[in-house]
Amino acid sequence: MREIVSALAAKNSEQKSVLISLDIEDDKMFLLHFIIGTYFGPDLQNHHHLKKQSAFQIRSSSSNLPTRDELKGSLMKRAELETVYHHILKNADPSLTVKPRTLRDYLNGKRDFPVLADLFPRKLHPESRIGNQHKVIKSILFINDPDTSCMRRDCVSRFKLLTGLQSFTLSLHVDVTETVSSVSSNESLEPSKEENTAEENDAANVAGAISEAEAGPAMGLMDIGECDDAYLFRISLPGVNRDERDFSCEVEDDGKVLVRGVTTTGEKEVYRYGHLFEMQTHNLCPPGNFSVSFRLPGPVEPQEFTGSFGTDGILEGIVMKKKLQKQNV
Repeated sequence: MREIVSALAAKNSEQKSVLISLDIEDDKMFLLHFIIGTYFGPDLQNHHHLKKQSAFQIRSSSSNLPTRDELKGSLMKRAELETVYHHILKNADPSLTVKPRTLRDYLNGKRDFPVLADLFPRKLHPESRIGNQHKVIKSILFINDPDTSCMRRDCVSRFKLLTGLQSFTLSLHVDVTETVSSVSSNESLEPSKEENTAEENDAANVAGAISEAEAGPAMGLMDIGECDDAYLFRISLPGVNRDERDFSCEVEDDGKVLVRGVTTTGEKEVYRYGHLFEMQTHNLCPPGNFSVSFRLPGPVEPQEFTGSFGTDGILEGIVMKKKLQKQNV
């Protein structure tokens, strides 16, 4: 384990537990590591009896990491970690968000700064790939109301100051495949290989051209909101054709949302104003068909769905919650 990991815990002489201290000068990396260690934790077999514990809580309360036998076989898409990260920083100064390549390096463990494997060792949380699309991490869960009592006060205050958040509770849904065996038979689960190519930058389940985007504007990032009788969702789709003939958004009774469309960026050659330009870089999403799917927190009334796709590349939809049937006594 890296030295920087052992430096995260500062002993409290009055307690058996320790307080976690993140001695990371760079604000961007501090926020990234704080978010992953606070809002995610090992998926333990006994979590249905106890309150979920974050990676930092586990390290604070015990010097021993969970064993493989103590972990469940759940799977979480790596893209879900990115979704939570961007959701928390959506109102922070843009300069505090790491670049896509830095985020990939953090997840892959390719840099000298703190990395994901410091919190979730690969031997306990190996990466795999479902088919040729989604990278998944084993035995990790999302915590929408984390307990930060294991963190030193200066770290908590720094996080609140940088993000503008006063509450740690998130209204966000994260999909987790419950067990390895629940992966459908037509999807192969293969060990993930370290690659120099870019990772998927999706916020939900994405396929097609979007999944091949290497950098540029974040494609498929998603926010979900909720009120008493409706859900609101927003999806980032820059460079997508807004023509109704090429674009559709479908909402099903169970809350599943499926977006299909065509991207118009990333061409190798662009013809403008009588000139043919050969593109020297290809960071934007490549042209082609794509789909994005995700599930709202509960059942809905599909016929009461309204949506708008703005020129800013944000698809926004509002759909009413399913009305409960009154039972006659």
